[in-house]
Amino acid sequence: MSGILQPFFMYTNNSGVAVEYGLFGGGSIGGFVLVNTTQKYKYLSNIVSSGTVLGLAIYGLAATGNSTVGIFGGGYSDTYSNYTDKYTYSDDTRVAGTLLGLARSGLAATGNSTVGIFGGGYNGTGTAYTDKYTYSGDTRAAGTVLGLARFGLAATGNSTVGIFGGGYTGSSLSNYTDKYTYSGDTRAAGTVLGLARYLLAATGNSTVGIFGGGFNTTTYTDKYTYSDDTRVAGTLLGLARSGLAATGNSTVGIFGGGYGGGYSNYTDKYTYSSNSRVAGTVLSTTLNSLAACSATANGL
Repeated sequence: MSGILQPFFMYTNNSGVAVEYGLFGGGSIGGFVLVNTTQKYKYLSNIVSSGTVLGLAIYGLAATGNSTVGIFGGGYSDTYSNYTDKYTYSDDTRVAGTLLGLARSGLAATGNSTVGIFGGGYNGTGTAYTDKYTYSGDTRAAGTVLGLARFGLAATGNSTVGIFGGGYTGSSLSNYTDKYTYSGDTRAAGTVLGLARYLLAATGNSTVGIFGGGFNTTTYTDKYTYSDDTRVAGTLLGLARSGLAATGNSTVGIFGGGYGGGYSNYTDKYTYSSNSRVAGTVLSTTLNSLAACSATANGL
């Protein structure tokens, strides 16, 4: 997911109707004022509301999760961080999770129902390091390193594989992708993105991932099909920006926040099946370098 900015939850209301949310967390509101706030985005009604705050005001973090919990990890506060938050969707509770193995910001994350993979980032230099976080026991181990050390990348995937794409190597913008297979912790180069950029965001469903935005402040999107590693240009976002985050469900992805000449609360609602895009409901505050994830993202 996402990833940097990919949590969400589903519960049943009094009428027995499933209610779905995406959760955007952390970031900076401008002037390097860091926040620990979270915002829930209801996919069907496009209503935005506040969630439980994270344990640390931080930006440049990443997030992923499963149907029960979301894990926000890494970022920069007073220094590079390996801190994680474990957010339970059903009751909006938050506790500290298990620390990542490497403190860094500008990382990305995705995963399946069992594990989340945090990859890349910056801690004075770009890194290819990955963490494998198992949700059930809050255990963490080093994963297989990415094929290119970089930061400001994004990630999404399905139940089998995660795709890490884009980023900055320290000397050049990248369109490189890594395809990470969770079951065996194997990694291979994927199909390159159509535009080299960093500080982009990604989300998707069980079939495709959408990489959107990034620097140089763009509206460009890539549509990546996991099954055959094909990539085509997607529909442009409505606002050019970098440092945004994205999450979604099996039908739509929400790209939110970022920086495009100023800090933004703009959201895009991207429908995967038709490659159509409309403006969504704005976030309650302008945010840059935030993270997001969802219980139903990536077809989970």
